[in-house]
Amino acid sequence: MSRTMDEPTVDAHIDALVDEGVLDHDEATDEITTSDDFEQSRHIYYDTYLDVDEAEFHRSVADAFDLPSPEAAAERVDRLQVTREEFATYLTLSARLDGYGVEELAQMANIVAEVGPDSPVPGAVTELDDDSYAEFLADHDRAVVTVWKRGCAPCEGMKEELDEILSALPADAAVGGLDGEQCPDFCREHKVNAAPAVVFFEDGDLLDAVTGRTSPGPLGERAAELYD
Repeated sequence: MSRTMDEPTVDAHIDALVDEGVLDHDEATDEITTSDDFEQSRHIYYDTYLDVDEAEFHRSVADAFDLPSPEAAAERVDRLQVTREEFATYLTLSARLDGYGVEELAQMANIVAEVGPDSPVPGAVTELDDDSYAEFLADHDRAVVTVWKRGCAPCEGMKEELDEILSALPADAAVGGLDGEQCPDFCREHKVNAAPAVVFFEDGDLLDAVTGRTSPGPLGERAAELYD
């Protein structure tokens, strides 16, 4: 768990992560994203560690980094501001990569946690994340937040009908979208545990969440009921 890296070290780690299939580099745009294969592995650790309580998180960090106690892990986590996402990323890298030391893997985890995957959020809606959704809800009396996931067949099916879905929603409702796997705070707060999902708000208050692939007609009918 280290925050100290100079530019050559960062560049070397990125090159290694591309070679290892953790990162994808689009040479045409110079964009770097995490690979689909890596994300499939990381989701397993996300499911395990994103929702654990503080005590379990600190015990896991102590075990992973051979620290003397959960209290020592808590001090390290607080001092370096280590997130559960970074820890899950470190564990994923540790399980997938051979020949790298703890310090190297920790530095790589910092990089990978910052890069992130391609967004599954369609471009027709305002993209949100855990840092921006609260302001979005505060700015709009009526708001609909759609939740998506990468590699999700029902999500892709709903995207094919997105124009019809948007037309079925009230004209005065602002529509945003977020990556459910990258937005654990939103999903925990609003009890969204599946994608796709369509979450309805009024004056910042949760009205209802419709999960699973849903056709434009039923979504429009539910919106009409909620915003009557």
